Amino acid sequence: MLPALSLILLLTFSLPALTVISGCGYEPDTSVPQRTEIDRSADWHGALLYVADENGPTPGWGSIRVYDNVSGFVEKTVEQTAAAAPADVFVTPDGSSMYVASKANGRIDKFRWDGNNWNPGTVTIDTPAGQLLALVKGPDGLLYAADGAPANGVARLLAVDPAADRLTGGEIDFPGYTVAHGAAWSIQGSQLFVPVTGPRGSGLLFAAWPGGTVTGYLSLPAASLNEAVTSLDGRFVYVMARGEIFQVDAANRTLVASIKPAPKPDTDYYGADFSADGRFLFVTATPPASDSTLYIISLADNSVASAVKHISVKANGVKRAE
Repeated sequence: MLPALSLILLLTFSLPALTVISGCGYEPDTSVPQRTEIDRSADWHGALLYVADENGPTPGWGSIRVYDNVSGFVEKTVEQTAAAAPADVFVTPDGSSMYVASKANGRIDKFRWDGNNWNPGTVTIDTPAGQLLALVKGPDGLLYAADGAPANGVARLLAVDPAADRLTGGEIDFPGYTVAHGAAWSIQGSQLFVPVTGPRGSGLLFAAWPGGTVTGYLSLPAASLNEAVTSLDGRFVYVMARGEIFQVDAANRTLVASIKPAPKPDTDYYGADFSADGRFLFVTATPPASDSTLYIISLADNSVASAVKHISVKANGVKRAE
């Protein structure tokens, strides 16, 4: 992963000022991420969070920002190349490769860690999608990308083989629904959870795995859904949405709670991941006409344990690594 950083570097690191994003009418203050000092569990303490930043620091391109919970700062900014406007990011368990999915052109770009920096290679995976909304590893070891604008109007997940860096051709369609916004699996790997939009509005699909045969549907009261994650104990599925985060009982397929950490009701919660012990949920949140905040939510009572402001210009997917 990232090399060990000296205390001096951690305390003196600063981000360059960002330019105004065209059409936004404001200048995001990402130059001073807040340093928060709260009680952390041992496995949270060492977490690196890879945040897909759709709009910055280079307008129109986006980047990946690596936030370090030890220093409380964004320690690295990885400029984006082929996959413009990043929607999500996936880092391999050995830390050697990083895949970035594009919200603007449907491409997946691969970066390699050289011991000091993330470097773009020669691998760019073109997909038939106009935009991708999520990139998630499935129980079979494949990466599944949610097509944000399927040509035939049928919600689907595209399968990518990271061993060969290509599409497998084994896409999963969900007839009757128009857009799949993400994917999550039960810890046993026998169930697939997909936040979708369709004629019935927004909701969470339950499907058998493998195969993706739909077995249930839970309507959710939100105009717009984003990614979903399964708790480490398998009990709950957390669905990101505009205005709130839905906590769904995976076994009973019922809505348990609605979590609203941000003060603005129309904040867009996009991506999420867990601390290694499963006690905390890291959530990216972007209110209108403002830059993004990382909320760290204690799942003991769904309260905000901490909030890291100015994490990026427009934060989308987030992945934790140690």
